[in-house]
Formats: sequence, structure tokens, C-alpha cells
Amino acid sequence: MPLPQGSETVSTWMTTDIPHTEKLNENITVDVCVVGAGIAGLTTAYLLALEGKKVCVIEMSEIGSGQTGKTTAHFSTSIDDYYYKMQKVHGTEGIKIIADSFRASIEKVHSIVKAEHIDCEMERVPGFLFQNDHETDLLEKELKAAHAAGLDEVKLADYAPFMSFDTGPCLSFPQQLQLHPLKYLKGLTEAIYKRGGQIFTQTH
Repeated sequence: MPLPQGSETVSTWMTTDIPHTEKLNENITVDVCVVGAGIAGLTTAYLLALEGKKVCVIEMSEIGSGQTGKTTAHFSTSIDDYYYKMQKVHGTEGIKIIADSFRASIEKVHSIVKAEHIDCEMERVPGFLFQNDHETDLLEKELKAAHAAGLDEVKLADYAPFMSFDTGPCLSFPQQLQLHPLKYLKGLTEAIYKRGGQIFTQTH
């Protein structure tokens, strides 16, 4: 059922002016076409352009208008599906690959922001995983699996330093990454254009 008019939530990030882009109205030829102008799409397009590829991005709405504009903007090595569950499916070597990929993503975004001098309020912050009442041994299992995945820096803490509520025991994931996602996309857009890439919005 659609929301009543005027009741949609607006993300706190959606206060940044994104560079204007046009709709694709003609046939073009490129090496790679990336679908979606969110964090994943524009980062991918930027890296391709950096390698000298002729690249375009097509987006059905506007830059950052999907999940990117509504995200927590927190890049973390903690995963929603939990390492201990993934270990049962993919084994220890599998979760090492998963952890390495998340860690590499954080470092890649960090290096892009630095290289392109993108002003996006980037900072290193800790991340915290705390358990609910339904799975009392979650932290113990996840800590063991995180260490098996090579995340030796993950530690058990008595609580997360939040003033609003007491989390109780939690896992601390240090040196995670947070930034303003739309400011990051604005910088990526400019960097893509600078390298000859194209971005088309309102384009299916």
C-alpha cells in the first residue's frame, strides 16, 4: 500500500547538491555499461575509468536515490549474515575470503577519497555488534568465527559507548569507516567525468 502523501521519510544525507546529469537519448558505444548510480555503481565506474576504460553509468532515477541515499554509511567488516553461519556453509577458508573482501572494500574507498580529495566527512570509527534476547550465545560464536576469518582485532567489550541506551556485552570491530554517502558520490561523479566517463539518469 502506498504511503500517504507527504509521509515519506527523507534521509539526513539528502541535503547535498549532486551534479546535474542528462537522460540517455541516443545510441552510444562504450567498453562497459554500469547499471545503478549508487555507491557500488559509481565506485565501480570510477575504477574502470581509472584503468582507461570508456565507461557509462545508467540510473533509472537520480544519483544516490536508492539505498545509498538511505544507508547508515558505515562500511564494516561485521556482516549481516554472521561469520559463524557462513562458516557452516563455506568453511573457514570461505569466511576468510568474505572478511578479506570487506576489509579490502574499506581500504579501497578510503584510498579513493584520499586520492581524489573528496570532502565527504570520512572518518575511522569502531563498529559494535550486540546480541538480542533470542540468541544468548551469539557473541561467543561470532567472536570465534571472526577470529577464524582472520579478524584478530575484533574484541569482546562490556558495552558499546552509546549514551542513549545500554547495549550490554558486545563485539567491537575497530577501524571501520563512515562517510557522507552523497558527498562521496558527488566527488566520484566529478572524478568520473574528469576521466571521460558518462552518467545518465532517468534512464532504464
